[in-house]
Amino acid sequence: MLERIQEVLRNRKDGDKGFSLVELAVVIVIIGILVAIAVPIFMNIQKGANDAAGKAAAANGSAMVASTIAADSTKTPASVNGAAGLDKLKSGTITKIEATGADLTDYCVTVTYTGGNATTATKGPGC
Repeated sequence: MLERIQEVLRNRKDGDKGFSLVELAVVIVIIGILVAIAVPIFMNIQKGANDAAGKAAAANGSAMVASTIAADSTKTPASVNGAAGLDKLKSGTITKIEATGADLTDYCVTVTYTGGNATTATKGPGC
């Protein structure tokens, strides 16, 4: 095999320099196939990251709500949202975060977000 390659290289004419049009076309086709495979994979990775951000915000919000309710069990569901500081968790793709319930056994934190495979994530014993 190596001898055949050396023979072809020795028999090249002085005008034979560079790549042929067919060789360049093959390389372009291969690059196109790789791009067609890679782009959807990267898009799914981004959607998965947005889903993870929504779930993380729900988990953090749940901990914040549980802490707020444990500190003052007389709060109403509406006052728990403000007292827990859930708005601080809004960022990027997270558009809305709210808690329902004001008891440690039945509260639920719901996060609404965009750009993921789902649009909401929930966390809490009442979900």
